[in-house]
Amino acid sequence: MLVATLMFPFESVMISMFLTVREMGLVDTLIGVWLPGAVSVLNIMIMRSAFLSVPKEVEEAVVLDGANEWTRFTRVFLPAAKGALAVVCITSFMGAWDDFLWPLLVLTNSDNYTLQLGLKTLAGATTVSDQRIIAAGAMAALIPMMLLFFALQRFFLFKGVGEGAVKT
Repeated sequence: MLVATLMFPFESVMISMFLTVREMGLVDTLIGVWLPGAVSVLNIMIMRSAFLSVPKEVEEAVVLDGANEWTRFTRVFLPAAKGALAVVCITSFMGAWDDFLWPLLVLTNSDNYTLQLGLKTLAGATTVSDQRIIAAGAMAALIPMMLLFFALQRFFLFKGVGEGAVKT
């Protein structure tokens, strides 16, 4: 069922998403921009496969040691999924940071505009747009994404808890 939702483009569900955000009272807030995109089907599938990669024997050993569910999650599963979590963080941040259409629908006050909406407003604010200011804004939009990628890049090669933990 989750994979079937990947077939629908955002434009086909944005009206129902907007009505939901409006009913929650989150129109013209940054939470209203962020919340609908916080959990995506692709991210759920990435994290599920990362959690399934932990060997059952490791989980059983932790249970025998007396760990509760929260301890298993924080001490076994999250460290095993660091690489997947880094990928989810980067893709979620990039999706939210570069999004133009959804913030355009949700935000009405120009004081709450995201960087992408601000750049478009800046480009169309005058009849003669200053390309240097727009280029500086584009660099300001690029730098945080690059910093996040380089900060989380070290987690991509993480092998996981299960490697070497179970002898066959």
